[in-house]
Amino acid sequence: MTPLSLSFSVLSNPAVIGLDIGATLSDIRNTFKSLDSMIGHSYTGGPLFRVAAYELRELGILGAELAFNHNDCLDALYFQFEKVQYPSLLEYLRSTFTLISQRDSLQGNFIAIFSNGPIEITLDPQRPGSSCFLSYTSPAFKRAREAYTCAINNSDLLPCTS
Repeated sequence: MTPLSLSFSVLSNPAVIGLDIGATLSDIRNTFKSLDSMIGHSYTGGPLFRVAAYELRELGILGAELAFNHNDCLDALYFQFEKVQYPSLLEYLRSTFTLISQRDSLQGNFIAIFSNGPIEITLDPQRPGSSCFLSYTSPAFKRAREAYTCAINNSDLLPCTS
């Protein structure tokens, strides 16, 4: 398997390396020996971690950030990868998942949102520089993020509609 096809395999199905939505923190700690704790909490009340880059580099992935819920189950996963992979990864994701929506990005290309059952998958090229993000989020994480965003952006003139 080439590094690019290995990268696409992992990016399109993180469960192959033990990073599936719903996996427990203890299971992920058994797979990845270098989880770095991040400051703060997930939108769903759990801890945040970063997988050390050296554990993912051979897979063609620059980094991964993990958000857990209050029960220590993986609720969201953010992969960082080289922007040059964006066009091929977009086509790969289109052939694998259902495209829900797309919108223009400030950095060129566009943001594409896919679904895989209840999991939302977002391909986001907005990061400045040479990298992009691919995220997987559970329905609970998505609702909590939208509620948080609505709460901080809400004004008396504009009611939230989520």
